[in-house]
Amino acid sequence: MKEVLRKIKKSRVFSLICILVFIGVCMATGSLIAYIQHESNPTDVVVSYFRAFVQQNYEKMYECLYQDDGFYIDKNMYIENMKKLRQSYVIDSYDIKEPDKKDGRKFILVTCKNDETKKSRDFVVYVESKHHGISIIPDYYVDITDMMAKDVRITLPKSDKLELNGIVISDKLSEAEKNQTNKIYQFKGILAGKYKVSATNDVYARNKVLDIRGEKVPIDLTKLKLTANDKYEKIITDNGNKVINQFYKAVRGRDKNNGKLMSMFASKKVKNKVSEYVEKSEDIIFWPEKRNVDKFKVLDMKIRDLKTDIRYDEKNKSYILTCTYKYKYVSATDTSLANSYVDRISGTCNSKLILKYKADKDKLIIENIELKNKNKKN
Repeated sequence: MKEVLRKIKKSRVFSLICILVFIGVCMATGSLIAYIQHESNPTDVVVSYFRAFVQQNYEKMYECLYQDDGFYIDKNMYIENMKKLRQSYVIDSYDIKEPDKKDGRKFILVTCKNDETKKSRDFVVYVESKHHGISIIPDYYVDITDMMAKDVRITLPKSDKLELNGIVISDKLSEAEKNQTNKIYQFKGILAGKYKVSATNDVYARNKVLDIRGEKVPIDLTKLKLTANDKYEKIITDNGNKVINQFYKAVRGRDKNNGKLMSMFASKKVKNKVSEYVEKSEDIIFWPEKRNVDKFKVLDMKIRDLKTDIRYDEKNKSYILTCTYKYKYVSATDTSLANSYVDRISGTCNSKLILKYKADKDKLIIENIELKNKNKKN
């Protein structure tokens, strides 16, 4: 048997079969390589991305982006960036070049032409490939890592959750520190820009507004002052605005016991303070020393430059809202039928209103009020 096999191996027929098999394998390999090269072409995603840019379809552009684990691309911020970029381009026609490489990165150049000026401007699109499962052909995505801050580390108390511009970030990006009191969120990349960064829980928050850019960006939220979380911030701010509006409505009407105003306060002690402040504010816009002051009416009075600040007192479990603002006022008597004379007064008052709130389930009760005024008569 061995002798028969040895004779077959040495035969011309066997050699021919081996050659044919080798040629077949080479052809199959070549065809496979050609197929992979053809199918793994990034041009399609670039065409889709750029056409969306031309058509101002920014949602479609966002869908084309490469978002690896550890990346965070704020959708609204990205869309705003693309809107501004689109305004700087005049695209009457364009030419999409062949894929190229620079510093190990694949990119495709799109030349945009302005028919009126005869000038052109390049639009560079970098691409990144990603294999899914056992597929040998990768999918391509648009790579915007040049627009991102890299290696961003955000530290916050372990019991809090992280929010970026009001969006809760998954704990998958976080890890606890050795002391078990804090945790760190680690990002490979965050779309560069201005953020409201918050460590928040069901009661209060720590907020910081900053521009996140560059590389190796450390952000520590653990030592910031406590303020209201988004839920209570809205409730407190809205309530503070209503108090101010109703308060000065009572002042203009010389109504220190205004029913709607008093209904906003729970205790008799606080209501008495409110009445006193109404009277004191009446003396600002109706000068007590002025002759016939009882006949004066307010002609103009508007709250301006309103700024609010909310702090959370962890010891007393209360929120403190501080409102600073100013108002210009003009008060005058009615025109006299005898001589058409109008008596007039005016000035500017800078005020600071402080309201202390106590949370009672989902309701907030105003525990105290303080009002400071600095009037400058004209």
